[in-house]
Amino acid sequence: MPASISKTSIWTNMNVIVSMKFGSHLYGTSTLLADTDYKAVYIPEARDIILQRTQGTIHTGRSKAESERNVAGDVDTETFSLQQYFKLLTEGQTGALDMLFNPRPETATPLWGHIVRNKEKLLTKKSAAFVGYCRQQANKYGIKGSRVSAAKAAMERFRDLMDQAGTTAKVGDFFFGEDLVIDEFTYTTTKETTKGNHESYFVCCDRMVGFKNTVKEAHSIYARIYQMYGDRAKKAETNEGIDWKALSHAVRVGHEALELLKTHHITFPLPNAPHILDIKQGKLPYKAVAEEIEGLLVEVENASLSSDLPDIADQEFIDDLVYRVYSRQVPWFTGRYDD
Repeated sequence: MPASISKTSIWTNMNVIVSMKFGSHLYGTSTLLADTDYKAVYIPEARDIILQRTQGTIHTGRSKAESERNVAGDVDTETFSLQQYFKLLTEGQTGALDMLFNPRPETATPLWGHIVRNKEKLLTKKSAAFVGYCRQQANKYGIKGSRVSAAKAAMERFRDLMDQAGTTAKVGDFFFGEDLVIDEFTYTTTKETTKGNHESYFVCCDRMVGFKNTVKEAHSIYARIYQMYGDRAKKAETNEGIDWKALSHAVRVGHEALELLKTHHITFPLPNAPHILDIKQGKLPYKAVAEEIEGLLVEVENASLSSDLPDIADQEFIDDLVYRVYSRQVPWFTGRYDD
């Protein structure tokens, strides 16, 4: 870690068990304009543990406006308590997994070495975080053309129902019985909203409209979605308005998920780092990147079904380790209560 950081780092007075460079420096996709990210795991102080004031995640970095991005020279740190780190890891969060497979941490105690040696007890087939990120980007840009068509069909469906039955007619007046699958992105479903109470919904492109809503409200919602997808699709055709960095992350985590599910490992620097960097710098056609993300979504979901990773992590191992580590921080009280 650079001296300028080590002198002012939040880790100076913390019991850190591992610290590492993260982000593009780990992936092998850094450029001269790259900022620097660090991540670490720490053991909380005894007082914070006893009073249950442990900070799960501590962020430090330059203050920025809400939409402002990091620039070259910026340094961000993210530090997790040991218990919080395990929580993120068992949820399948990509950042926590990347930390576990980082081959070159800048500092690492024997405790971190013990965790890494027992990583098989911590890995699961939970690819939800991976798939969720890829799907989030796919939805954001309306990547699949049929998604735009589905939104348009839903908009037109409710416009026709308004013409036939009036604007106050309810969505549920036209959908009943068993849950219905209309197309890849459109269906009806029933959910338990409160204990013993079930509500039905029309769903298109991940946006739900309750059966108690009017067809006018449904038309308005899907018209907005269609317009949003349509505008983004038009811009995408000319490579305008695309967050290439976000799309490069979607491709990256998709490939990481496949490797993890198939081999129980994630390789750093990334074997396909040049390809990821090309996407990040907007050098590839949007359509090709979009198709790659859609393909990865299918591959990861299929790999998750066939993976021999367990469904859940070894929680007993985690609990026992956290208990032993935190117990060493909190010795038995031997003083007098009336001092």
